[in-house]
Amino acid sequence: MLTEAEIQQNLEQVKVAFPHLTNCEYNNEKNQEYFGFSIWGQFAVNSDELIPRLFYVTFDIYDNKWQGHLIVGQPCYLWSSADVGDAHLLETESCMSLGEAVAALKVKIAELCQAFSVTSDLLVE
Repeated sequence: MLTEAEIQQNLEQVKVAFPHLTNCEYNNEKNQEYFGFSIWGQFAVNSDELIPRLFYVTFDIYDNKWQGHLIVGQPCYLWSSADVGDAHLLETESCMSLGEAVAALKVKIAELCQAFSVTSDLLVE
């Protein structure tokens, strides 16, 4: 488990890397839903709607390796499933640090956005 100072440092790192995330939370215990430390924040598309679409950026650590996830519906946890209202959109390989996982997830998100940009350009032609 992480110390309070490590938790605050990781929260700040995620908030700086993803400044539009809100409601950042974390889990710092191994239980039936998490392998240990996990941190997440949400991004609401059309947040003024009655039921906005929620995307979550989640980072967790397992066996001293960090992994990043982009999920729709709810934060990533052990039982994440489209059957319970969430779905994995992107996931990084295991990384040696939170910073590496953040960078890897940002690259994957950029690639996804670029793919949609190319697709939308093709549809317009």
